[in-house]
Amino acid sequence: MSIKEKFNWGTGLTLAIVVFVLATLSTVSYLISLEFYLVSENHYEEGVEYQETIDGIQNARDLDTPVLILFDEPTESIKITFPMALRSDSLAGTIKFYRPNDSSLDKLFKLQLNEDGQQFIPVTDFEEGRWKLTLEWQQDTLTYIDHKNIFI
Repeated sequence: MSIKEKFNWGTGLTLAIVVFVLATLSTVSYLISLEFYLVSENHYEEGVEYQETIDGIQNARDLDTPVLILFDEPTESIKITFPMALRSDSLAGTIKFYRPNDSSLDKLFKLQLNEDGQQFIPVTDFEEGRWKLTLEWQQDTLTYIDHKNIFI
């Protein structure tokens, strides 16, 4: 009996079903093994205060000249540049790096601009992958919030 006689449509169908079942089981077992984390430990409190966040994001979008957040290759750092119109003594804020798959890697920095209105944050010790950067600052009576997804 030749191979051609042994491999008919029934054998092909059985083989396709077996491959499908194995692929499905492999995918399910991989997804079960992944660790996942809540977005935030105190999500209820943040949900109640979310209107303030929406207002801060809108304030940042309404700026004539936005704050620039770029990756600076020579220094391997995130460069944040404030336009001249926003630089003042009343400017204060934070820069948060949120790691979606592991909150223990989150990092928080105080906003400290140099004389050129810039701040450099070295990222050489950051884990590679996706990070969410949240820049929040207050100036006078307004709060501003800017979000960026970055890949290191």
